[in-house]
Amino acid sequence: MITLKSYKFTEEGRRVDYDYEATGKASKFLNPREPFFVRYDFDVSKCPPGIIIIPFISNFITLAWFGGFNIRVPEVDAIFAKSLLEVRAEFERLHHGYSLTGSLYSKQETEHNWTGGKALMLFSGGMDAYTGLIRHQDEDIELITILGADIDLSDSVQWQQCLNHIKTEPFSSKFTHQTITANMRKFYNDNVEVNLVFGWWGKVQHGLGLLGLLAPISFERKASIAYISSTYSIPITWGSTKVSDEKIRWGGLRVLHDAAELTRQNKAQLIVDFARARQKPIQLRICYSEVKRDGNCGKCEKCYRTIMNLVLAGADPRDYGFPFSRKTYENMFRYISSIPASAGMKIFWLEISNAAHASLNTKNFFVLSDYKEEFSIITRIANGEINRTLERKP
Repeated sequence: MITLKSYKFTEEGRRVDYDYEATGKASKFLNPREPFFVRYDFDVSKCPPGIIIIPFISNFITLAWFGGFNIRVPEVDAIFAKSLLEVRAEFERLHHGYSLTGSLYSKQETEHNWTGGKALMLFSGGMDAYTGLIRHQDEDIELITILGADIDLSDSVQWQQCLNHIKTEPFSSKFTHQTITANMRKFYNDNVEVNLVFGWWGKVQHGLGLLGLLAPISFERKASIAYISSTYSIPITWGSTKVSDEKIRWGGLRVLHDAAELTRQNKAQLIVDFARARQKPIQLRICYSEVKRDGNCGKCEKCYRTIMNLVLAGADPRDYGFPFSRKTYENMFRYISSIPASAGMKIFWLEISNAAHASLNTKNFFVLSDYKEEFSIITRIANGEINRTLERKP
């Protein structure tokens, strides 16, 4: 059992610390040195209890579901409580072999209704994020970036680089931007990975956990919609899908899992087409590698895959923030042959192989210096060389 006893506001109402107690088997999953907190850019102390508790519930409830224990809270938004039943059912469908038995109990369920035209968008500065921003640029959007998700709380250098990128990139800088800080990957311990689900953050926590942090902002802004960008274009066991995310709702807000119909290659083409129309490339920030703290390293799998997406969209990766030279292709083949392959990685490179095949037919790909040499490289990719390499890996 996890019991939320109280919460308190500090830092002029911007920070919320949650006071809770774990008993029984729930206690073995929590990190007592890292009690859960969330920090906002403005005072959220006027939020009603049923809303201010949502960030806590959204990050703890998946532990309860998979761990088989209950959570008790003093109060919760009634719409949110009902939506969690639907999310749990969808998670149980996605995670074959798991019986999700934990539940949420509240002393009081309260109604919170509002209407408004504001939209909130989770925004990291990557390809998925810019796809969403381009698609919804004419709406009244506020961008939200979270410290403690992809960037560790202690990594002040990379966090500042991320903020500088969003604030200075000509397209994203036009929009209102807020940040949230939360120890959402620190309040639990390694037993979650060992005893519940390996790959917990990606496969389970991140969709519901990130979206729930938006609740106080949505109340203050009277936002009616929250956008979260899609990652995969086909269903896999993942913590953020169109079906699961769009079941989440509270007060006057609903969630839209955006661009699920698009492959990553489709997204690259959308961004390139938009950049060409405005005659100004978009600086993407997709890499959090330790190899390079400022910008994209150009040496990790995520960089290589995005470089190929851009090349096959007919764009020079250097214009979009990526190191790129004649050695990039050789290094890419060598690197990918040396790393383990996830299910998601195999999906992305299959998409790239299919796009490479189409590009050979149209001859519509970016050429750096030597058409014949680079045509040969694209042919290798189209013929599935990288796919076969990945399929041989666990």
